[in-house]
Amino acid sequence: MLINHAFFSQHWQRKPLLLRQAVRLPENSPDKKLLFSLAGDENIETRLVLEHGERPWEVHYGPFSSTELDQLPGSRWTILFQDMDKHLQEVAELLAQFEGMPRWRIDDIMISYAADRGSVGPHTDEYDVFLIQAAGKRRWQINEDTLADRSLVPGLDMKILQHFESEQEWLLEPGDVLYLPPGVAHLGVAEGECITWSVGFRAPSAGELFAHWADEKLRNVSNIRYSDPDLQLQAHRGEIQPQAIDRLRTMLLSALEQETADFAEWFGRFITEPKENLQPFPREPSGSSAGIRGLFTGGARLCRHPASDILYTQENGHLYLFCGGHSYDLPQRHLPLAILLSGQDCWSADDLDEWLDDEPAARMLCDLYEQGFIQID
Repeated sequence: MLINHAFFSQHWQRKPLLLRQAVRLPENSPDKKLLFSLAGDENIETRLVLEHGERPWEVHYGPFSSTELDQLPGSRWTILFQDMDKHLQEVAELLAQFEGMPRWRIDDIMISYAADRGSVGPHTDEYDVFLIQAAGKRRWQINEDTLADRSLVPGLDMKILQHFESEQEWLLEPGDVLYLPPGVAHLGVAEGECITWSVGFRAPSAGELFAHWADEKLRNVSNIRYSDPDLQLQAHRGEIQPQAIDRLRTMLLSALEQETADFAEWFGRFITEPKENLQPFPREPSGSSAGIRGLFTGGARLCRHPASDILYTQENGHLYLFCGGHSYDLPQRHLPLAILLSGQDCWSADDLDEWLDDEPAARMLCDLYEQGFIQID
């Protein structure tokens, strides 16, 4: 386990932590050969960072052909593979090391392959990150000074710090882990070829939340218009009077107000919406939940689609289950089912036996299957 009570009380969003030989990656974890083959997959989000291309810190977006990869220079470049926990089961298994972390806070596992002296430059992240050395060696330098100059080099494809002075540095070898809170400036440089896994965390900004929330609310408030039945003669026709400003502000805030339960239901849908390139494929509607038990023939299991988070919340007497940007308003007696579905990645017929004969529960499971959010193992 990478986290425990001491980690949260002493390090989480407070200070970095270096853990030597903290993880043992699977023997079949992706190597250079596999990663290069995946670089040509149009369904995998990839970026190539050239420290010295036609311009400094030049970024190219995949997919990349084998010919393009063969023509790369011998050093100072990196390929980044996003959301690899959604594409490779052996990568997703690492998330078991984060038991106890709220699942909605975990974003993805990014894998980077770097040629000798490859890096993505000195930078800061706006979210927590665990940097796990998978193969080869990488030297990390950090600066925790909150008063340091964090201005960026202008005109680049990436956010590279103009000024970076190392305060601490470590050489990470396979199995070593470095945790960094948000805002800590860092620079990682490969010493020889290396592969690094980065576990990043969701930290939605107020702007992101407000934009999505307001966009949804606009569908319901577009017909609400300003009114002033108490309007009186005005001495100066060009003045916007304070009472008009107050009325407009009240109208806007009232339109955006939501009950807590409504807000929770919206947020669950927002946070479980898969990225566009990771959307599961829906199946033909069966029109009935009766056949859900038949999916378990031959000892098969049902499993969560890798890109479909399953989460739940309880608010103001409501029990909501969320998956793939959808919400299900469940009776309270379905709480054990919500815990089961959100707490495991796969379920056997025995796991779900009592729920397969519960019509509302079976209907929800059927819908999850038809939407592609769960699938046969």
